[in-house]
Formats: sequence, structure tokens, C-alpha cells
Amino acid sequence: MEALMGSMSSMDMGMFTSENKAIALGYWYAIASVTGLLLAGRLIASFQSHVRRASFQRDDSKVPSRTETSVAQAYATVITTLRELGYSQPLWFSGSLSKCFTPPPLGQCLLLAAYWLMLLIMLWSNVILTPSSSQYAYKWEKVGFRAAWVSVTQIPFIYLLSCKFNPISLLTGVSYVRLNWLHRWSARTVFLTIIVHWAYFFREWVLSDLVKWEFQLMPMVKYGFGAWAVIGWMTLTGFGFFRALNHELFVVQHICAAAALLWLLYVHVPAYAQYNIWLSVAFVAFDWLARIMLGVLRNTHILSWRTVKAAGYSATAEALPGNMTRLTIFHADFTWKAGQHIHLSMPTLRPFEVHPFTISNTAIPAPSNSTNTLELMIRAHSGFTRSLHNAARKDALTGKKRRVFINGPWGMPPDLRHFETVVLIACASGASYITPILQRLVTHTGCVAKLHVHWIIRSAQHLTWFESSLRDALRKAQLRGMRLQITVHVTQTGDDSSITSCGLQDSHGEISAIDSEASSLSTTGNEKQIMSTMEETIAQGLHADLRVCHASRPTVESMIRPPVEVALGETAIVTCGGLVITAQTRNFVAALSDERAVHKGTGAQGIFMHNETYGY
Repeated sequence: MEALMGSMSSMDMGMFTSENKAIALGYWYAIASVTGLLLAGRLIASFQSHVRRASFQRDDSKVPSRTETSVAQAYATVITTLRELGYSQPLWFSGSLSKCFTPPPLGQCLLLAAYWLMLLIMLWSNVILTPSSSQYAYKWEKVGFRAAWVSVTQIPFIYLLSCKFNPISLLTGVSYVRLNWLHRWSARTVFLTIIVHWAYFFREWVLSDLVKWEFQLMPMVKYGFGAWAVIGWMTLTGFGFFRALNHELFVVQHICAAAALLWLLYVHVPAYAQYNIWLSVAFVAFDWLARIMLGVLRNTHILSWRTVKAAGYSATAEALPGNMTRLTIFHADFTWKAGQHIHLSMPTLRPFEVHPFTISNTAIPAPSNSTNTLELMIRAHSGFTRSLHNAARKDALTGKKRRVFINGPWGMPPDLRHFETVVLIACASGASYITPILQRLVTHTGCVAKLHVHWIIRSAQHLTWFESSLRDALRKAQLRGMRLQITVHVTQTGDDSSITSCGLQDSHGEISAIDSEASSLSTTGNEKQIMSTMEETIAQGLHADLRVCHASRPTVESMIRPPVEVALGETAIVTCGGLVITAQTRNFVAALSDERAVHKGTGAQGIFMHNETYGY
């Protein structure tokens, strides 16, 4: 047995290893090259944002986001072309089960196709032997060993993409959340390349009648098939349907499976290829160590000015209409960016559970001896969120405060201050993402001159979730002379859906209500849909107003086209919602950019888009 294992190892070491190692090294060169391009793009975008904001501060009558030089125009044309290719979502499904099989957007599909092409070249280049070749007797082993190297070389990359602290995110500014799709697809790819690996060896064993002998005398074969089975299990349970069934169980079994996979691969692969396993362990160890250190520092307040060093943070939970819970965390002795999220643990409610939630307010710049109040808006579904909502109802009677523990903040949201026009779109609880972005734009100095906010909710009672934040944004926009239009679309009809029935009043104590007809294009065709709506203006100023439209289900076109067509500079579109509205936004922005021939000599300015899709 040992003689056979030695002969197989020496076969790869002597005949194939140098070439296969070169192929493996080329894989990481390609990853580093793409990372370098993304880093360069990030640096250019950062420099561009700085120049635009500095120019606007010198002369606020200019529109810095308009391209003026030929170099800037050429760069904008390239970026626009990439955006039009990358934004489209040709196919999506909206069913509870079918949505889990929605393919990635076109840009991600093209990147995935390039990744697959690279792997195919690595896998099949110079491995198909002819009968005249001196190595023809090893035709099956040559392909099998090459597939083994292609597979094991991808393992560290998959583990790297699973880490919150990873060099790709730190260098490129792309959040780990936005790399999750590549983590899943690269794992699915490894599952297939491993099939090539064992299939070629198995074919030779069948021809030589050695299958039974290989399994009896070669333990590494059993471990190899075990590793492939674990990857298959992780690939299957990684689909959104299984993650949504019980996310806590998914996380636990996924971590256990990932650990088992590393051990099985360590036993299976030869010593000269085990550096891939140790590299994977290093990535995961660095990530977990950094996260543990951050969590300890955050919750023990070691670096804080606070004299009271009680572990964790004090918080209160308030139940709101529509199964919403507002969790207010006091004395947050750290800052965060608009659009970031934290990982929250509440041991007194559900121990050993950690859940991510978007921070729904902004950190107020303050002296070093003061703290912020952090707010989370949490929609009750099942599990932890339902338990929290039920506890909030009880706490309203007792005034109980709860102890929470935080890790974060996480995420790398875009900085929109250098755009001329910004359109923010949210569905229901998606406002927890766009509201802090709105607050940041009306508070911090930038180039934004026009802001359009669309919030789609089912009942007017849900307006209470962010009413105070929206009013505060209106007041700040009015003081700065910024044009801000906030439109709340209430899709549910009925007597209890009016603003007056909810007890809400405008800033002057009265509500201005008018009957209006809103026309917009259908998302499925060109026929116009005319809806008679009741529109109520509950806060109005010279440059800013807050309106509520009842029986209103706006189309993506009606929300995006008008501001884009009158924009003098570059426009940013940010959408937070379910798969349907984000997919529709992707397709419409790509089509509108192509229709207007943005940065192609027509004078139409660029359109940037950023989507946040909630769910699994």
C-alpha cells in the first residue's frame, strides 16, 4: 500500500508537479490582478469624489459631476459601458421557492464566465495526450492530477471570501456581503472540478479492475470522496431556501462542515499541496481572531472614555405598528457610516444567537467625551425577531431595559456626496437603509443639489417608523437650500390608511389633501396605467416637502426617469427592497442609460446604481 501511494505521489512530483504548481500560481496572479484593478478603481473614485466636493465648496454654482475634459469624458464613457453591461438582471423569479434559483445579474454572470474560462484553460491546457506522446500511459493520471491542483488551489479563495476581515474587501472597498455570491459560486465550481479529478482516476481503476483494491488499500481515496461529499452537502444547503428555513441551524452546520472539510482535505492531499489547507486555516484564523478582538474591545469599552465599564450596552425595545420593533441602544461609544450594520446578541432573550441588523440612524459628530444613540428597526418574522417584538410589548408595561452585545459596524456603503442628484427608493423596512443615507446627505457638505426619496409601505400607520427622521431631514434640507422631495406611497386602501386616522399632522398643524391622477408606465409593457390617488402633503417648505400618496403603487420608471431627465450632473440611484424591485431597478437603469446614450456625445450625464436586497 505504502509503495503504491509513494509511486502515485512520485508520479505527480516527478512528471506533473512543476507544471501544475505553475498553473496554481497563475490562478493567484489572476486573483491579484483583478483585485489590483478594483483597487485602482477605488482610488480613482475616491480622488474624483474629493475633487468634486472641493470644487463645489469653492463655487456652489457649478456642477462638478459634469465631465469637462476629454480624459474625464473617455473615463466616464468606459465606466458607463461597464455599468450598462453589469446592471442588467435578465432573469429573476419571485416565488417563495423559485426566487432561490434566480441567476446573478449580468455583470456577475460575465465575471463568473471569465472565472470559469480561466479555470477551463488551467484544467485542459496541455493535458490531452496523443498515442505518440511519451507520457501516453499516464493519460488518465495527468488530467486527474491537474484537476486536483485546480480544485485544491481554489479552496483558500473560497475560505477567504467567507471572511468578514479579508484582504480583498480591505483593499477594494467591496463589503464581504457583496462577495457572498462569489463565495457560493466558487464553491459550486469546486464541486464540479473535483468530479473531473476523481472521474479520471476512477476511469483508470475500472479499466484496470482496481476499484475494490484502491478503496481497501488507499485510505486517502476514502477521505477524498468524503471531502467531495461534504462540499456537495455545503453546496446544497447553501441555497437560499435552506438558509431561510432555519438560519441559525444553517450557520452552525456550515461552520462544522467547513472545519470537517479542511481536515478531510488535509488527510487526502499530498504534503507538497497541503499549503493550500494551511492558507485556508490562516485566513479563517485571522478573521475570527480579528472579530473576537473587535467584539471584546467594543463590549468591554476598554478604549472608551466611559468610567462605567459594564459589559455590553443598555437598550430599550419599543413595539411599533406593522410588527416593527425599534431597538434603541444607549451610549454607543463608537461611530459608524450610513448604511452599515452590526451583529447583535441579546443573551437574556435568546442566548447563543447573533443576528445582523442595519443601523437606522446616523452617528452624530460629537466631542470625544460623549456618545451616540444607535437605533435598529427590526421587522418581526419568526425566531429572534418575533421573540424581540413580543418582549417589546411586555417591556412597554414594565419599562425594562435589556443588555445587548455588539460586534461591528460592518459593511462598506457608497459615499453619495459627490453626485448632483440622488434618488433613494425603499420598500417597507428597507427604509432603515436609506434613511441614514438621507440624513447624512442633508447634514454633511457635498455636491448633492436634488434629493428624491420614495418609500413604499402597505399602511399609513407604518409612516410612524421613520416620521421623525424624515421631518428632521426636511428641516435640515430647508436650512441648506437643498431640494428634497419625499414621497410615501401607501399601497393599502381603507379608512384606517389615511394620515388623519393615524394621528399624524404636518408641520403647520393641518394636512393639505388633494385628489390627483398619477400616470406611469407599466413595468410589463408600454400601456399606461392611470390611478386616481389621494395625495396628502404633511410637511412642506420652499425647497422641501413630504407627501403621502394613497392607493399608489409606483412603477420604477415613474420614480427614476423624471429626476434623471432633469439632472444637470451625475445621478445616483439607491434601492433597498426585495428581489423584484431591485431587479426592475437594475433593468430600467441599464435601459435608460442606453436610451439616453449617457456619456456618448448626447450630453446626458452618468447614472450610478446601488442595490441592497433583503432576504436570503
